[in-house]
This record gives sequence, structure tokens and C-alpha cells, in this order.
Amino acid sequence: MKQLFLLRHCKSDWSASMQRDYDRPLNERGKSDAPLVCSFINSVISFPETKVAVSPAVRTRQTVAPLIKPWTDERKNKIDFNESLYESGLNEYLKVIRQTPDSAENLLIVGHNPAISDVVEFLVSGHRLDELVHVSTGTLIALDLNVSSWKQTNADNAVIRFMIPPKILKKAQQL
Repeated sequence: MKQLFLLRHCKSDWSASMQRDYDRPLNERGKSDAPLVCSFINSVISFPETKVAVSPAVRTRQTVAPLIKPWTDERKNKIDFNESLYESGLNEYLKVIRQTPDSAENLLIVGHNPAISDVVEFLVSGHRLDELVHVSTGTLIALDLNVSSWKQTNADNAVIRFMIPPKILKKAQQL
């Protein structure tokens, strides 16, 4: 069994009009959510056995920055900043998943919607369900894949283990 973790970037700044979409940064809420989300990720993912693929857009890099800040340069250099995760869809994300080395038990993809929603819906049900699965910004989704090789990843072979938005993490902090 392989585990796929999908993280939609945290809330971005739509008022940053001087930039193209690729350069759009996180807004204040996104900047405060990113460390919280990354702390949770550190508590649920074993990174020695995890491959990390990140869209190279500014907002995805800023989202993952608190996670990788304490990592060694050697570990940071293993991150796949993958252009195909930006402005793409289901098929490109599936290519990234299927090309993951089988030595990695887990894969963390930090990317964008609607691709993340489409991947979840396809892997769980075999269909695109028109956002039946709503993935808000900063949400981490964990999928258990019923495969022994990433190459086998296909429709209807995943189960959602959990789906945690920053809002829930904030409420848990207050308890």
C-alpha cells in the first residue's frame, strides 16, 4: 500500500495585481496557516520514506517553506519543483504520481485546484464528480492507495484516510 498526500496551497493574495498568477504570494491568512499546516504534516508523514513534489509557483513554495525550513540542504535538493503541477490537470498529476520511485512509500504533492480535487475524485471513485470533494486552500488530504507500485495508480483504487483544512487545525489548537 502506498500513501498519497495532497496539499492545496494556502490562501493566496488576489489583490497583488502587479504579478502574474505564477508569482501570486500568500495573503496574511495564508502566511499564518502555512506553519500550522506544515506542523501537522510533520506529525503525520515520515519524511525519510516520502517523495515531495511541489508546483514551483510562489504560493506553493511559500506554503511548503515552514515544512522544509529545518531540513538539510541535501534533503531540500531532493524536492521535485515540478512545472507540470502548475496550471495542469488530472493527467499531469497522475503522471507525477506514476513516475514516483517505488522506494518511496509516501508521496506529498503541494499544488493547486481544481487538479487536486480532480485527482481525489478520480482515485476514489473513478470519475470527476464536479467538486463533490471540496478542497479549500491549505487542506491536506491523505489517500491510501491499494497498490504496491506507483505505476499502478488508477481510478477507483484509493480511500480517503483524512482531509484536514486549516480551520480544523486552528480549532484543535484552541482545545
